[in-house]
Amino acid sequence: MLYMFHASRWQTSAVGDLAMLGSAVSRWTMLHFGVALAFFLLAQLSMVAGASFPAASLSAPMTLAIVHLLTIGWLTVLMLGALHQFIPVITAQGKVAGTSALVSLILMLIGLGAMQAGLVALDGRLPPAALAALPVGGILVLIGVAIAAASLLRTLWQARPLPFPARFVAAGLTFLFAALGMGISLGLGFSFPQWISWSGARADVLRLHLVAGLIGWFTLIAMGVSYRLLSMFTLAPEDRGPLGNAVLVLSAGGVAMTWLLGIAAVGGAPLSGAVVPIAAAATGLGVALYLVDMVRLYRARRRHKLELNTSMALPALAALALSLVFAAYLCVQGVTEAAIGALGYLFLFGWLSGLGLSQLYKIVPFLTWLERYGSVLGKQVVPRVQDLVDERRDRPWFVLYFAAVAAGTLLVALDWRALWPIAGLGQFVATLMIVRALWLVRHGMPRSSQKAAPADLAIPARPPFAT
Repeated sequence: MLYMFHASRWQTSAVGDLAMLGSAVSRWTMLHFGVALAFFLLAQLSMVAGASFPAASLSAPMTLAIVHLLTIGWLTVLMLGALHQFIPVITAQGKVAGTSALVSLILMLIGLGAMQAGLVALDGRLPPAALAALPVGGILVLIGVAIAAASLLRTLWQARPLPFPARFVAAGLTFLFAALGMGISLGLGFSFPQWISWSGARADVLRLHLVAGLIGWFTLIAMGVSYRLLSMFTLAPEDRGPLGNAVLVLSAGGVAMTWLLGIAAVGGAPLSGAVVPIAAAATGLGVALYLVDMVRLYRARRRHKLELNTSMALPALAALALSLVFAAYLCVQGVTEAAIGALGYLFLFGWLSGLGLSQLYKIVPFLTWLERYGSVLGKQVVPRVQDLVDERRDRPWFVLYFAAVAAGTLLVALDWRALWPIAGLGQFVATLMIVRALWLVRHGMPRSSQKAAPADLAIPARPPFAT
């Protein structure tokens, strides 16, 4: 990591990276992280309590409610909060987002609450009139996202030509709007079938919603940010060369082609039977090449001893690889609810959530370190970023988390739903302990402040993460 390395080994690299990244810290990023983690815990607790899949069917309204707690409340809020901090870093542009980030978050939370009410009404637990809250909530989420995206896209526009990781972000933000648009359309169809009836096309619209959200938004953003963070945290080369460009073109282009062809099919356009599978295969190939490039990145790193955040990114990447293989297998063998549920579970909890938790374990201490010590660098002795965490204490909880996800995926795939709460509870406890570790970073004291490095060993001209 880019904290104060011992001068004998890492000083030169650290100073260069610190000076490059600067000092601006987004005021609202930590609030986004806290809200996102609260939703993540709530969603897992609801699943363990039997409120949704796997205790209920995938199409049950309460399952849809929990899925949106995960996709909007946890992952989207997490990613937007991270992007408010890292887009200025990735692009080396000006200031981070201001009050607009807070307004965006508030609108998203109100909208998510309305969506939850609408889905509960769809389940018959609220009066039918509450169904109208479903599309209204979706529109509020869309407005909140638009406010956040406007700030991010403005920064990206000023940074043209975009750096490599920022191209993934630009593509991902585009697909976020596509996913929300499809979601609002589905909500209108549920709430006002007399106005909008998808009839036999509902499954196709849902598929487009999932493709744009899970692959176009979440995965492209995760790929782009991971390129920047993992190269920075492992001291690996950031230039990914032709392979990196192939990853971007195939993954983003494949998702775009798959989505546009799907829209055309919903509109009744005649399509060759081979066109959509080719587009999907291009997406899969792009993701596969990304995994190959991640192997190259880890092998080329200059930091041979991995810190916890970079070592725990490996099982998340493995979950993505397994998801890719599993999806290819299902394309050949056909799908069942258990198989789709297992794939979605592995993808959401193993890949996306696993990567998010692992990187939060470094991002939260890093930003906390900046807030506390950025103004006194060069003036007094300061602790290292690593002094804010206790990897020996926290490693078992990450191991438990990924082990529980693996067990939960297997139990869902085998349709052994009665046993799943055991794995789900283990996953919830592990997440809770990781959240506790992050809370201690914010509210505790450095583990070994007496071992803090002298401030003259590695003091950059400007502290990290400024632009």
